[in-house]
Amino acid sequence: MVRRLALVVLVFLLMRGTGAGQEDVISKITIMGNAKVEDGVIRGAIKSREGNPFSADQVREDLRSIFNLGFFSDVQVDIKPTPRGKEVIFIVAERPSIKDIVVTGNQKVKLEDIKEKVTLKPRSILNLDKVKENAEAIRKLYFSKGYYGVKVEEKVDYLEANEALVTYTITEGPKGRIKTIRFKGNKNLKAKDLRKIMQTKEWTIFSFFTKGGILDEDVLKNDVQMLTAYYYDHGYLEAKTSEPKINLSDPKRITIEIDVQEGPQYRLGEIDFRGDLIRSKESLFRSLGLKRNDVYSSSAVRREVTALTEIYANQGYAYVEVNPSTSIDAKEHLANLVFDINKGKMVYFDKIQVTGNTKTRDKVVRRELLVAEGELYSVTALNESRNRLKRTGYFKEVDFTTSRGSGDDKIDLNLKVEEAPSGALTFGVGYSGLEGMIGTASVSEKNLLGLGYAASLRLRLGADSNDVRLGFTDPYFLGYRLSAGFDLYHEQVGFFDTYSYKVTGGDVRLGKELTNNFRLDLLYKLETVDVYDIQLGAPLSIIEQAGKNTTSALLLTPSLDTRNDFYAPSKGQRSSLLLENAGGPLGGDYSFFKTAFQTSWYFPLPLGVVFNLRGQAGAIEAYNGSIIPIYEKFYVGGITTIRGFEYGMAGPVDIGGDPIGANYMLVFNSELIIPLAREIGLRGAVFFDMGKGANQASDLLPLRYAAGFGIRWFSPFGPINIDFGFNLSPKRDEKGFVLDFGAGTVF
Repeated sequence: MVRRLALVVLVFLLMRGTGAGQEDVISKITIMGNAKVEDGVIRGAIKSREGNPFSADQVREDLRSIFNLGFFSDVQVDIKPTPRGKEVIFIVAERPSIKDIVVTGNQKVKLEDIKEKVTLKPRSILNLDKVKENAEAIRKLYFSKGYYGVKVEEKVDYLEANEALVTYTITEGPKGRIKTIRFKGNKNLKAKDLRKIMQTKEWTIFSFFTKGGILDEDVLKNDVQMLTAYYYDHGYLEAKTSEPKINLSDPKRITIEIDVQEGPQYRLGEIDFRGDLIRSKESLFRSLGLKRNDVYSSSAVRREVTALTEIYANQGYAYVEVNPSTSIDAKEHLANLVFDINKGKMVYFDKIQVTGNTKTRDKVVRRELLVAEGELYSVTALNESRNRLKRTGYFKEVDFTTSRGSGDDKIDLNLKVEEAPSGALTFGVGYSGLEGMIGTASVSEKNLLGLGYAASLRLRLGADSNDVRLGFTDPYFLGYRLSAGFDLYHEQVGFFDTYSYKVTGGDVRLGKELTNNFRLDLLYKLETVDVYDIQLGAPLSIIEQAGKNTTSALLLTPSLDTRNDFYAPSKGQRSSLLLENAGGPLGGDYSFFKTAFQTSWYFPLPLGVVFNLRGQAGAIEAYNGSIIPIYEKFYVGGITTIRGFEYGMAGPVDIGGDPIGANYMLVFNSELIIPLAREIGLRGAVFFDMGKGANQASDLLPLRYAAGFGIRWFSPFGPINIDFGFNLSPKRDEKGFVLDFGAGTVF
């Protein structure tokens, strides 16, 4: 009996224990009240799981998680005990769904632009926080377009079938402008210099073109950071810039005020190097542009880091790390600077991969490189290789990236190019008092067959003149860095009143790069000139050339080209010197020596503006009792010399007013190239030209002057150039205005 009683008690205790365990287990989770939101969305937000131990704390956390989904106006929970455990029932009350979103009151901003900013969608669950966020997004859109007095009111109308209508009512107000940007506390740096740093600008008459004078709060926040960096760059290491105060009481005259605490100006104290030094400290100091007691400049320090990195990278240390550290002496207002250098391993080029050259052959790309597989890494050689590729004109973009090679001491070079249209079909139409209407056309290909060959055919047709030229050049003759080519041409000129002439001939050319930027070209030409239809009153120099005569000449042309871009250079220069000798040991009917110098310099200015300064000078003299051929003289005036003058009219003319060419030439051109619409390649130009042609060097002064403006547009149809030139001191029978127009297409 005792044993039986003990067994009953044990079974009872086990049954109690089993029942208690079942009550602490979640037997089932039920979702109720949801019609539009799927069960899976709700279950994904909770951490309670069927079969897991029941936790009241976890259920309370699950309630908050479900509510935070934003789909429900109310969430409750009911816990029911069952023989298998506890059933957890979540009861939700769904927010209404959005039936439609209505925008009213917008007249100055398109509805499509507003809808792009609205993230709410019809049939989605209403979220009041997002309704307000979208109202703010619409307000910011109006702000970005200059409507600072805009008001955006949101309204929610609850409909039957648990739906809602969201309405945004917009009161636009007038378009505003930033009238004044004011600074307080700037004692050492001028307000005008601080304004230049900011992208946010005051409204000016030029804002119609620059889109300045518009308030963008995100841009203004970035401007505050830029101002602080500007102060650091001028040694004010304790400078602080406050949040801007924006006065929108009159949206048409917005004022922005920025408080500045400059603090003291710091100068450089001790400068030192530590770590891996491949040169003596004295040598590294000599390579620095910084010295003790200079005003501390963060941008100057960055430049020195770049320079030191380049020194190491040119010795093969591609992964060198140069870390500048600054310690402040607040008492003496000094910033001590230490460059910590970790040179890493010396590396060599492993694989060089070329991609993107869909037309240009691999060998044409690789022959421009100053680096090769197996050679020591050099950043200078890479940069110059990039410039060489861009100067070919074959590519729009050239991008170098590096990656680790087959070993720690190897580096792969990945060269990606984007092909540029290398063929060009151009035409032009012009008008001259000498020639009347003139038509020009040319077809050229500077990357023929993808092999880098250059070929061209040019035609110039007028009522009384024509010109045909055919040319071909191989820039790497027989695989060497030696260019070779030829030209054939025929020119007929009959627009002068007292004479006409024809020139027929050809030339062969050789050229050699002596350095990366300097080359030497040699040319031999043989041509025949026929001067005919000589009338009474023609100059003696013309009468002496009557009939056919032959010119045999040798030309030597050294040239320097450091431009940073083939199509639209913004810095660098291109200069050349022509030395020509005709006759003498070369034979022919004419003996003369001719020299001409041309130079063109490009200077980058703020806002993408480029200043181009050009110059030309030339002289020609006969010897051995010869005369100078009429077509070899300098014709000053026209689009390539002095705009605003007709061809040759800024030099000597005969009694009938026809240009007869000059023995001496001096020309200066200055041009400001201004981007008008970068996205479509539209640029404007303002120019001032001066120069003159004369038969005696002493007659070159006084110079002739012209000025004007033009349009440069790389249109979808090709380049279009229009120049309006004005003769600033026209003489009798000279035009005061000359228009030149040219257009074309590329392929």
